Amino acid sequence: MASLGNARGARPALTVTPIAAACAALLWSFAAAAQDGAPSTVVVTGIRGSIESSIAIKKESDSIVEAITAEDIGKLPDSSIAESIARLPGLTAQRVAGRAQVISLRGLAPDFGVTLLNGREQTSTSNDRSAEFDQYPSELLSGVTVYKTPDANMTAAGLSGTIDLRTVRPLDRKGRTIAFNLRGEHNSNKELNSGWSNKGKRVSVSYIDQYLDGKLGLAIGYAHLDTPGQQKEYKSWWWGTDNNLGPGNQDVTALKGAEVTATSRKQVRDGVLAVVDFKPNRDLRSTLDLYYSEFDQKEIMRGVMWNSAGTVTYRDPRIESVGGIRMLTGGTLVNLEPIVRNDYNTRKDEMSAVGWNTRLRLNERWSVDGDLSYSSAKRREMTSETYAGLGPGGTGAADNNFGFDIPLGAGLPRFTPSVDLANPALIRLTDVGGWGHDATQHHPIVEDRLGAAKLNVRGELDGFFRDVQAGLSYSKREKSHSDVSQTFWLKNNRALTTVPADLIGPTTSLAWAGIPGVLSFDPRAALATFYDKRPVDTDVAQQDWEVEEEQAIGYLRLGIDSALGKVPLRGNLGVQYVRVDQTGMGKAVSGNVITPLRGDHSYHDWLPSLNLNFDLGNYVHDTYLRVGMAKTVARPRMSDMRAGVSAGVSTTTLRWNGGGGNPKLEPWRANSFDLSLEHYLGKGSYVSAAYFFKDLKSYIYNQQREFDYTGFPNSSAVVPISNIGTINQPANGQGGFVRGIEITAALQFGMLWERLDGFGVQASASGTESSIHPNGPNTKEKLPGLSGVVANLTMFYEKNGLSARVAQRYRSAFRGEVTGLFAQRAFSEILAEKQVDLQLGYEFQDGPYKNLSFLLQVNNLGNEPYETRQGSPFASGANAPERYTTYGRQVLFGVNYKL
Repeated sequence: MASLGNARGARPALTVTPIAAACAALLWSFAAAAQDGAPSTVVVTGIRGSIESSIAIKKESDSIVEAITAEDIGKLPDSSIAESIARLPGLTAQRVAGRAQVISLRGLAPDFGVTLLNGREQTSTSNDRSAEFDQYPSELLSGVTVYKTPDANMTAAGLSGTIDLRTVRPLDRKGRTIAFNLRGEHNSNKELNSGWSNKGKRVSVSYIDQYLDGKLGLAIGYAHLDTPGQQKEYKSWWWGTDNNLGPGNQDVTALKGAEVTATSRKQVRDGVLAVVDFKPNRDLRSTLDLYYSEFDQKEIMRGVMWNSAGTVTYRDPRIESVGGIRMLTGGTLVNLEPIVRNDYNTRKDEMSAVGWNTRLRLNERWSVDGDLSYSSAKRREMTSETYAGLGPGGTGAADNNFGFDIPLGAGLPRFTPSVDLANPALIRLTDVGGWGHDATQHHPIVEDRLGAAKLNVRGELDGFFRDVQAGLSYSKREKSHSDVSQTFWLKNNRALTTVPADLIGPTTSLAWAGIPGVLSFDPRAALATFYDKRPVDTDVAQQDWEVEEEQAIGYLRLGIDSALGKVPLRGNLGVQYVRVDQTGMGKAVSGNVITPLRGDHSYHDWLPSLNLNFDLGNYVHDTYLRVGMAKTVARPRMSDMRAGVSAGVSTTTLRWNGGGGNPKLEPWRANSFDLSLEHYLGKGSYVSAAYFFKDLKSYIYNQQREFDYTGFPNSSAVVPISNIGTINQPANGQGGFVRGIEITAALQFGMLWERLDGFGVQASASGTESSIHPNGPNTKEKLPGLSGVVANLTMFYEKNGLSARVAQRYRSAFRGEVTGLFAQRAFSEILAEKQVDLQLGYEFQDGPYKNLSFLLQVNNLGNEPYETRQGSPFASGANAPERYTTYGRQVLFGVNYKL
């Protein structure tokens, strides 16, 4: 089992930071002052009410679940839904562009989970299935339930777990509610690029009411987000031993390329939600859910990069050893050709979902309900690159005194160029890297559509089984990805071009990495003025793919409500039959010859499940032992299911060889066992310990296999000796286990001592390990998304309108999926993170300002860096430093008002 100790230097998994301790002392003084005028009756709302509601959901569920509920309408406890989910036991988030975006459940990558909205599977703007949670405004959600064990009537469930985002049901509330939220935002990294603000705002409004004597309910919500991004980043390219360091140093590994950049973003999201809830009588209820969001992101990236290979030499080299590897960590680079970058990128995401559920009670014992849903997601992206420098690559225009100092531990490296990289007389537009083009643009497009229908019949029974449910569901999903790659040449036969003064802006400072500044200009205007388009690049044709997937499920579920001797027992027993028909489409690429490809496959599974909840209250008050057993599946990554292949015939072996996707992939399959012991100490307090074991029968990883190239285009003159060749493609292979423990506690201190009423703490820690190697059984890489240790600590105070919360989220190092070159999938070793957030608030509870509240939030209080090491280790197992990024401290001040 993974240790719950240190996972990064001497940094512990859980610590109470000095700021947290100071806040606790401040809360104590507030509490003492507040008690003087404390009312005799306390209404539990806000943070404490949210905790109590979440605990009630966990306690009453037949399955093993975790839950979050909103403190009030439009007020989940964090600034994003992903951050709230990441505080739950066994769950953790990966930061993307500074935001908690994707969620790993129990050590498995996001691909192994499923995300629902009101019980319905959702499409995604990502290249695969995993949801990007920054698409969902937290202000429009009433809560989240995470199912760690499956239930047979859940026709969309994940292998690692299922995250169900919930919106309000207006007929479940009493009376009209109108809520307004307004927050201003400030980023501590300041304005890194001129004209790109570090200030933003959030606005949301919610309306809930009932009509026709409580028979018709309506909920409408709107949330607007305008948030800045200010990112300082250093990134290494690759490391190698061909360094011209002389005799005795042929084994020294040196940095062969790097970049230092300042990125500014403007991120605008608008989300709209509507719920129509109709219940004309006790036998019929029909609910229509509508959701739409649009996320528009623009960013400018300016910086400098360089390639240290080729003719670059070194003066005064400093060599250090790490993990048995001798590494060049300091000195002076000679004959370096720096590349100044000015890039402009855009991304627009649209998501929509509609769901209609109708439940009809046929008589006192039987009911039927039907559900129809449709979800769609679209992403339109544009990434552009421009290059400038001292001269074209290989012409000798170089910096001959470029100093560098690279720490092997934490912290930013320092670079000291000897030329002014912001001087437009020196830095001119050209192909500095010798890449054969002077600028590029990529236009990735993702479209995802999912329609589903479900029919469920439920009947009440007498005896050991309390009810029976049976049903059918059908869904069809279509997802496509395409990418148009456009290169540019400078006009006048690729002439070295000076950027005119009217396109030049204030210098972008990189002083935080030792570089005073770089030339900053408008890349859009430069592309339109100085460049000509080249023919579209066919190298990315393999990125054009489409996958169609049809899934039919039949299920039977028996609810259990009985007793074993003195032990009351609840739970459910069920089975699903699942059939999937899938089609992968793509392109065969051989040189400049492109031909459409298609592949089909079908498979089926029987998925039994059992959830048992033993009430041990006759032995230990308010204590429950839960057991879950199930066979679960996770469908393959959709990008892996593409039919696209790029191949050619070897001139030496006269045989075909290539690489591509595999439309005949079958899912990951696992047998799961869960055990949870929970002891409740009241409405707002409990302790629990859980163990889980997942035996994956297979794992999908790239393998070298035989492949029939009959009919494949051959752009060369070489005639193969056989149509049977080899291909490197994802395929089902050897599996392994994932197992772990989870320890959780929530405690409201008022139950221990009356003077501590209002104070409380929530804490959880999990340790996870796996025997799976994702690139095959003989490799060393770790399972993507698996952090050996995940821990959360939240201290809070809430009483008499005053509230405060200090929360710390910890995640040990893990192998994470990142966006690589040309927006393709890549992996990095992401180092441990410990992020602290602070929230202070006050709500008027009576008088003319009743229900008016103020809120101060500070996210990423310590400006925790995002650090990575290279995903492919050296032979010794050591990883070289790769990335060091800071996103700044996010400060929000808000006003909330409820009518």
